[in-house]
Amino acid sequence: MFDFHSHLRRDPITKEYEIEALLADMEANKIDCRMISTVEGKSTSAQNDMIIDLVKQYPDKLVGCAVINPKEDDSVEEMKRVCMHKEIKAIELDSMEHGYLPEKLEYNINPILEIADENNIIVKLFTGWGARTAPQQWKKYVEKFPNVKFVILHIGGIDFGYGSIDFAKQYDNVYFETSNQTEIQILHRAFNELPFERFVFGSNYPEQFTYCSIHTFDCLDFTEEQKEDLYQKNAEKLLGING
Repeated sequence: MFDFHSHLRRDPITKEYEIEALLADMEANKIDCRMISTVEGKSTSAQNDMIIDLVKQYPDKLVGCAVINPKEDDSVEEMKRVCMHKEIKAIELDSMEHGYLPEKLEYNINPILEIADENNIIVKLFTGWGARTAPQQWKKYVEKFPNVKFVILHIGGIDFGYGSIDFAKQYDNVYFETSNQTEIQILHRAFNELPFERFVFGSNYPEQFTYCSIHTFDCLDFTEEQKEDLYQKNAEKLLGING
């Protein structure tokens, strides 16, 4: 099983990253490989370095996702830097965590996405809670960079589930990650109206229980082949890896 979206937590007192807990959760839930990122640390570059170093330690278990904050003056340089590391296969842009409106940061977001395009880096977009997390905010970027694979996290979340489905139907380069989307009507509509290969399973660990994220789909009538695609093969195809 491939988990496309999870985070590495850091103890706020000891400043130690909870690596053993992450690995133990993978073993308990039969997660073979997990994409990880972190928004906790003394700086964006330090956080991304932690992910790179951890993936180097566990190359068969972990895949790196760097977090890029386009509000920062050195965000383009940080994007160039992380792309030099083969451990990084994706970046995450989180307009809620970092507090910005994507349309106002073209001067940094455009060059960041140009680098993603040049290096075949997947771009994960946080969506779902509040006005700054609507997937439609990224429309002009999705259109400008048709070769970049954009993954909408949480199938639009609580606020934008239905709207994110309509948005994704317009673009072949838009995909969905499934964690934290539990509204059954949204799930039915998403899987009925979009190609199955557009979906990748994610747990959103440790914010959500991995076990619950896995079993969200028990109420849907998926075939065994569809389950294999959702839980593993779609992610591998998106990343261009074999097993």
